[in-house]
Amino acid sequence: MVDHNMLNVLFFSIQFMFFSTIYSVKLYVKEGSENIAEAYMANTDSRQQDYPCTAGSYCIPLSACKLVIKLMDTSCLASNKLRDLTCGYQGEEPMICCPRAGIKNEQGPLLNQNSCGQPILYNWWSNQYSGIGAMPWVVRIGFRNKQSGAITYPCCGSIISQHVILTSAHCALAQNARQTISSVRVGEFDTSTNPDCAKSFCAHPVKDIAISHVIIHPGYEPKTFRHNIALLVLKENLNFSLTAQPVCLRKTIMQLAGLKGKLVGWGKIPGQTETPSVQQTLDLPILARVNCTQVYGDVIPITVDQLCVGGEDRKDACSGFGGAPLLHFDNSGPQPRYFQVGIVSFGSDKCGTAGVPSVYTRVDRYTDWIRYNTPEQFRAES
Repeated sequence: MVDHNMLNVLFFSIQFMFFSTIYSVKLYVKEGSENIAEAYMANTDSRQQDYPCTAGSYCIPLSACKLVIKLMDTSCLASNKLRDLTCGYQGEEPMICCPRAGIKNEQGPLLNQNSCGQPILYNWWSNQYSGIGAMPWVVRIGFRNKQSGAITYPCCGSIISQHVILTSAHCALAQNARQTISSVRVGEFDTSTNPDCAKSFCAHPVKDIAISHVIIHPGYEPKTFRHNIALLVLKENLNFSLTAQPVCLRKTIMQLAGLKGKLVGWGKIPGQTETPSVQQTLDLPILARVNCTQVYGDVIPITVDQLCVGGEDRKDACSGFGGAPLLHFDNSGPQPRYFQVGIVSFGSDKCGTAGVPSVYTRVDRYTDWIRYNTPEQFRAES
């Protein structure tokens, strides 16, 4: 069971630590804001120790628990019973242990599924094009040096709406006494040129968009990389273009082991000594979770909320890929699309060694958390 006083102390300690170092960016660690998605209900027994509610109920905002609201409306719920159900606070709103049957469904998709996961320029038949605009949903995340004002881009994220970027929690929290997360760079392909040009066309110049605030998953554990996921809410809309498009997110959990994933970003891969200037893609196998348990399990437990990826000789995400997306190309429907299935989380210092895969956050386990924590005005219409 969770000690609510300790949670509050932790929350305000984090608040103080980051509000004292960030000038233009607010950090929100949404305590207890676990959404009640089907994905989160999986593996309840193993997760129950992390949450204050009994099996079969979930800690969610009072406004999302239609059963408790109905009982309150009909005066059937005594105030002391309501206090007994309280499992925390999200701002001023109480969090309630809500039975699964009483959960209010979120309406509307996060993204319009007719307009995501499709580059403007692409050879869908060969699925081989890797030039400008091939992976337009990948962005670079900027950190500003507090003294010089210089911006560096140590990690990546992905566009999921015009206002929201998906990345890892360890990337979003990578600030320190010298630097603070500040912006995202949209429309990048080759970091050495601006704008990026092919033989017959040029893309729009890159655009740096300031971050309004950061939302870290409340269950993130830095030591084990559990729930290593975060959202960056932008101060202004990004404009979709040839080099800036949203990626698709799956609404349901599917079998991923045995499929191929595509890693995208500007990090190093085995054999590279310099950080590349051109966006790189790498095809990697998605493995059964047991493969990562055998490598890391004695130190870091591998959960159903994570993916095991890679393990091939000289093919892996090395430094600089933090927060980068792992994609799955789905051509089973009437229109082929890219879906984001993973976020780079952690790996071995033996990067690119056969039999040593890396671990990614499994995105389809968090789709409803993403939707719930995306401000309503930034969700797509149904």
